[in-house]
Amino acid sequence: MSIGDSTTKDSKDEGDDDTSIITFSSILSKKDDEKEQEIESEIEQEETVLIILNYPIPELSPIFHHIWESSTIRIAADGGANRLYDYSKSMSKSKLGRSSKKEENEKEEEDLYIPNRIRGDLDSLKPNVRSYYENHPTHNVIIEKDACQDTNDLDKALQVVCCSDDDDLTTTDDDGGHSRHRLVDSYSRRVIIYGAFGGRFDQEMASFAALYKWSSKFNYQLYLYSDETCAFLIPANIHCHIRLPYHENNNNNLEEENMFGEGPTCGLIPLGCRCESIITTGLKWDLDGSMPLEFGGLVSSSNHIMEPIVKIFASHPIIFTAEICTKK
Repeated sequence: MSIGDSTTKDSKDEGDDDTSIITFSSILSKKDDEKEQEIESEIEQEETVLIILNYPIPELSPIFHHIWESSTIRIAADGGANRLYDYSKSMSKSKLGRSSKKEENEKEEEDLYIPNRIRGDLDSLKPNVRSYYENHPTHNVIIEKDACQDTNDLDKALQVVCCSDDDDLTTTDDDGGHSRHRLVDSYSRRVIIYGAFGGRFDQEMASFAALYKWSSKFNYQLYLYSDETCAFLIPANIHCHIRLPYHENNNNNLEEENMFGEGPTCGLIPLGCRCESIITTGLKWDLDGSMPLEFGGLVSSSNHIMEPIVKIFASHPIIFTAEICTKK
């Protein structure tokens, strides 16, 4: 499986002036048609940053493993390093019984999940985990403390992703080691935040607040993910196209086993403010702009994706959510 497209281009819709079209699409789905392969080729030249939050990573998680493999830069936000450490240990132990080379197998599995950087106020980073990464024999893990109490650990991680061209960030080379190179403009970078849902409600809200605060700095290619759901921000007054793998009933007709991806259940959540007008096409219950979305009024929950491309135009920023569907 490969990363989905995340492009912005100029287009002229019938009856409209030139307007930007932002395309949101699957982080998890396969790319089969020529158009998606063409877009995919462009995306592979961009940076994909994974930020890991302080939430347990399920053992043998296909979602996390796929996102990890798809990313070029991996940052653990403070206690997220503890979760990654625990996950790598559990993965190595789960494979011990399947290999006669137990020590070698365990070491190889642990080395698969080494972050490039750990950043935060480091109040949650366990001493043994810090020591493990600081003294890792083959990977140079950067550990940075930011003591500012006006920003949370996710903000601190996003700050370094947004650093200027004069700064460096560590990336992973083809051999699994870490190499240094100059960052490209953050506007051409996709950011995936894993572990954004579950646990404490205030931390979930902090993740949503990050969408409103940071999405524009990444051309709105900022995504929240867990193993059950994903979310991203639909900006105001921009034509948005959403391409997700599961729509209508096609998830019942897939031939390949162990498929997973976003959809078909979705929602439009007016979290930041009242959305006065929103027009959609491609949903089971489309919105025609005649009714606002707001808490205390209409919220489009448990909607369903019916077409390969969902089009949305909203007067105010709004959260789009989709379930993560797994077929086994």
